[in-house]
Formats: sequence, C-alpha cells, structure tokens
Amino acid sequence: MLADRVCQEEHLPEGFERLTFGNLSPNDLGREVGAETLAAAGVDGGYFTFWKEILDELQDDPALEVVCQVVAFGDQEEASRFVADLPAEADWLSVTVAGIALAEGTTFAEVEAEGQGTRAFQFDEGEGRVRYAVVATRGRFVLSVHLGGGEAGVSVEEALDILGAMGR
Repeated sequence: MLADRVCQEEHLPEGFERLTFGNLSPNDLGREVGAETLAAAGVDGGYFTFWKEILDELQDDPALEVVCQVVAFGDQEEASRFVADLPAEADWLSVTVAGIALAEGTTFAEVEAEGQGTRAFQFDEGEGRVRYAVVATRGRFVLSVHLGGGEAGVSVEEALDILGAMGR
C-alpha cells in the first residue's frame, strides 16, 4: 500500500501535524510535464502527505513544512531511470511534490546527497525561505521529501534523514 511508504509521524521531528494526504493520479503528478509523458515513463500513480510544524504563537520563525511522496512505477528499472534522468527543471521537479507549485522567482540547484541513487535539490524561495527536495528509488517506487522553512531551520541532511526512515 502506497500510504505505508510515505513519512509517518514517527519519521519526523516532534511537533508536526499532518494537514492533508491523498492519492495522486498521473494527471495530478503530470500537471506541468503532462500525464502522457509520465505514463510513458512508467508512472502508475502515487500518494502524498503534507505536515506542518506546530509553533508557539510567540515564535517569529516560519513553520517548517514537510511533504512526503511516493510514486509507483511499473518496475524498478523505470523508477531508477526516472531518478537518474530527472532534470533540474521546475516542471520536472514539481513531479516530486505534486500539488505544490514552485513560486515565481524560485531559484534551485542540485546539491550533493549521500546515498546511491539519491538526488537532492535546494530551492531558494525568497524572503529567507529555503526548501530541500531529496529523491530516491526503492524498488519500483520513487520516494521524495520536500523540507522547507527559514534558512537557518532546515538542511539537506534533515530531509535525507526523513527520506531514510520512510517506507521501512
């Protein structure tokens, strides 16, 4: 079951609440690149969860947000090829976080990620907000974690930690 492969409360630091979750069709995933393109790549569908940090009303720092997603492919080869060939382009990176559009003016770059078959990207969203996206293959599934918040509050290592705990 896809819902078992995304992050659960125990995979996150303390103090997060799940705001929404659900199934993703190839149409949902392919809004920017096209459902036909994703179907040709072997995408069968997916599932996501969106979590937000619960803050004390007195805190000025922006709340951390986590989106975990799993996308099912027909086989492991298709999933591995998708991650290896994933362009560092806004339209394609949006597939790893369906339903969350990249804000206009967001800049991004690929950053180093430890782990074979794992890729990581940093998004500078302006106004002191940054997001890290990490993407990896597990069997016929592509797992992704997007961790965003204030520049001082997030790191690619934290996103990788959450990804490492998912689906285990």
